[in-house]
Amino acid sequence: MASQVPAVIAKIISLKQKFTYGENQIAQFVIHNSEFISQHTITALANEIGVSETSINRFCKKIGFKGFNDFKIAIAQDTFYREMQTRKKERREITPIDGLALDYNELVVNTSAMVSEDALLNVAEMLKKARRIHIFGIFDSFLPAMALKNRLTLIGINAEASNDSRAMKIAASQATAEDIVIAFTRSGATPEIIDAVSTAQMNQAKTVAITCYDSSPVTEAAETNIIVPDKMSVSNSAMMSNHITFLFVVDAVTSLLISSDKSYLKKKLDSEGIISSRPSVTEYY
Repeated sequence: MASQVPAVIAKIISLKQKFTYGENQIAQFVIHNSEFISQHTITALANEIGVSETSINRFCKKIGFKGFNDFKIAIAQDTFYREMQTRKKERREITPIDGLALDYNELVVNTSAMVSEDALLNVAEMLKKARRIHIFGIFDSFLPAMALKNRLTLIGINAEASNDSRAMKIAASQATAEDIVIAFTRSGATPEIIDAVSTAQMNQAKTVAITCYDSSPVTEAAETNIIVPDKMSVSNSAMMSNHITFLFVVDAVTSLLISSDKSYLKKKLDSEGIISSRPSVTEYY
């Protein structure tokens, strides 16, 4: 999606499982020493890490850049944005709550930079055409699964959300080419989710994985993948919820659905009107 922030560090973190040992060496150095990249040549970087210039160029291409120069420019922009966020915190005598708010903002901006609008449009189209919609998530990842189910219900699209491994197995085993299975998993390695997505894929159902890690087991099993930043890409990750980037995707898909068909907006407004006009408990007695 459109964004002025390249979110390079967040993207590198999402690709960690895809890297070789040598590429992980480069990745770790970049994550912890981004200022060095923007201030030095590829030769200096190769010498500092102890790898060849060819390895660095290969690494840059693997994460989506034409070469080191393009990567260096993006890192400089990313570093500048991070420094601006740090200065905001310093100027404001920041409280823990303010710091958390700035980190949430950074995470949302990084999500917008990483997520492809074409991929979201593709998911929206699949949802419109699906006979049945199954949404899977376990533990914290069940919250965005329920959020997506509720958003779809408001606009008149029926969906089922499951967090029970047996229910997911049954739903996946009964899925057909007319159905869609959407799975939320932060790690991309939750066995119950992988099994369900693999089963649905075998039955020719449309499958979508929404995860923080590219080239993880679930992305290998699913037909369509949406990769979002992990919360580890920001400063106070220990204080943050795991699902904030997932909820961004849920809202983005819902927005694309509504913008593509005005009847969805009418249903949403009607549904919200029904909810807001519900009598209070005391009116029943």
